[in-house]
Amino acid sequence: MRPSTHSRLRRKGAATVELAICLPIFLTVAFGTIDICSVLFLKESLTIAAYEGARVGMHQGGTNAATSARVFSILQERGINFNRSSAVTISSPGFDTADELSHVTVKVQVAANENTVSLSRLFFGKQIEAEVVCVKQFKNE
Repeated sequence: MRPSTHSRLRRKGAATVELAICLPIFLTVAFGTIDICSVLFLKESLTIAAYEGARVGMHQGGTNAATSARVFSILQERGINFNRSSAVTISSPGFDTADELSHVTVKVQVAANENTVSLSRLFFGKQIEAEVVCVKQFKNE
C-alpha cells in the first residue's frame, strides 16, 4: 500500500525541521573543533620553538641573541606570524649572565587571531604562549 500524498508531504516537512535544528549544531561543533585543533597545533609549535631556542642557549657560549634567533627561525619555518620585539622573553638572569646550573626560562608568545583559522572567533584577541625552563650547562667565560 502506497503512502498518501499528504503523509509524504508531512514527512518532508519533518525532515526540513530536523535539518533546521541539527545543521547549526553540527556546524558549531565542526568549526569549534577546527579552531581548537588549530590552537593546539600553534601551542605545540611554540613549545618546540622555545625548546629549540633553550637548547641553543644552555651550552657554553650560548647567548640570549642566539636563543632568540633560533626561536625566530623555527617560527618562520612553521609559517607563524610574530612580533620580533615581543615574541620571545628570556628570564633574568638570561643565558648571557647565568651561572652554571642556573634555571633559565624561555617564553614564546604570539597572537592567536593572526595564526589560526578562526572561523568562530573563539580565540580572537587572545595570546597563545609556551614556556620552557632549562638549566644552563656552563657559565659563559
